[in-house]
This record gives sequence, structure tokens and C-alpha cells, in this order.
Amino acid sequence: MVFEDQPESRWLRWLRPGFRHCFCLVRGEGGWIVCDSRSDGLVILPAPDCGVEPLARSYARLGARVLAVAGRPARGRLLPPGPFTCVELVKRVLGLNGCGILTPYRLYRRLKAQPSCWLEAGPA
Repeated sequence: MVFEDQPESRWLRWLRPGFRHCFCLVRGEGGWIVCDSRSDGLVILPAPDCGVEPLARSYARLGARVLAVAGRPARGRLLPPGPFTCVELVKRVLGLNGCGILTPYRLYRRLKAQPSCWLEAGPA
């Protein structure tokens, strides 16, 4: 999970600096898949295959905070509806049911507290 600032967006200024946007990368067979919900649409892009740590360090060098989390897709369990935001996208990719998790910072705090979170990289 990648958490970053979006200082150019006036709509997000009320959110905690450094945690104004989030997106995720999912490991696929041929590399990583970037899943990013933005205000102008959904972005799904391939990314080259590399290890988790080099990938986390590269995003950290760009000023982002990165958490590596083992996902547990929710199969057969209905997740409650929510507004389609960057946070909701990440929650659904992980199969995380958290009605009170509406901001990137709350999502970060929740993921960091889980035993499935095994790596953190942040801005230097």
C-alpha cells in the first residue's frame, strides 16, 4: 500500500499531510499491477517485476510511505457499500471490512496494527 501527499488538490487539503491519497500494488504473474482510484477515474497499470523491498524504497524516495501487507481477499463475504474512493479501493483489494475507515491515515493506522503488515518504508 502506498500513501502519499496530493498538495495540488484543494479538495484533499483537509486530510493529514502525507496521507491525502493511497493506492495499492498487487503482485501478478508477470509483475506488479498498480490499482489507483483517482478523482478522474480508475487507473490499472502493469509495473515491472521486482522485489517488494526495492519497490518500497523507490516509492519512499519519491516521498511516499509504503506498507507491505499480506492481503486476504474476502471470498463469499459481502462487504458493505461505501463511496468509491482510493481508500475503498484498497480496502476491497485487501478484503478489509472497516466501515469507520474513510481516510488514508485511518487505513494506514489499521494496516500498521495488523500482524500481516511486515514492511514499512517512508520518506527519507
